[in-house]
Amino acid sequence: MTAEQKVQTFKKELSYIKNEIIKSITEFLLCDVPNYFFEVGASSTGKYHPDYAVGKGGLVRHTQAACLFANILSVPNPLQLSQFELDCAMAALILHDSRKLGITDEAKVDYTRFDHPILAANAIQNKFNFDSHFLSVDDDAKEIQLICDTIANAIRSHMGQWNTSKYASGITLELPTSKIQQFVHVCDYLASRKEIDIKNLF
Repeated sequence: MTAEQKVQTFKKELSYIKNEIIKSITEFLLCDVPNYFFEVGASSTGKYHPDYAVGKGGLVRHTQAACLFANILSVPNPLQLSQFELDCAMAALILHDSRKLGITDEAKVDYTRFDHPILAANAIQNKFNFDSHFLSVDDDAKEIQLICDTIANAIRSHMGQWNTSKYASGITLELPTSKIQQFVHVCDYLASRKEIDIKNLF
């Protein structure tokens, strides 16, 4: 899958981001997402996500649904997030499951990696630290670092209270504490609920 196709897949969701720097960074990070992300279902077992998120392309549809909820909730804005936080939350939701089965296509496994929030967050921060392309963005590097850290931190805690697993002993995921982390978790949670049917989105 080409980088252009990856970005095009989330054209609508990217349009929700008002800050052009955050949008550009998100597009750049999308280009680096493994191809499998665009092909697999949101749940390897089918147990934990609605029908629209199951099967080929289901993980993309789950991600689009989470972004839809974020866009809807941004109007009443119950947590009173700033526009910067709303934009970073949207970026985080686009990328939150981007390493769900592994860090690369070569490292892909058959079942969800419990540490996938950590893998996705680290991928963002490592891309900034080691890829000089970021420095070609016409802005101060400290601002770009802040954006990447904010996105990564929102991803790192998106599993919410489900931060331990009997199948992954020794791994404890971060709990959401900041407003943006709570917002991202709630949007992801809503997109996982089987009782909410939004097939008309696709």
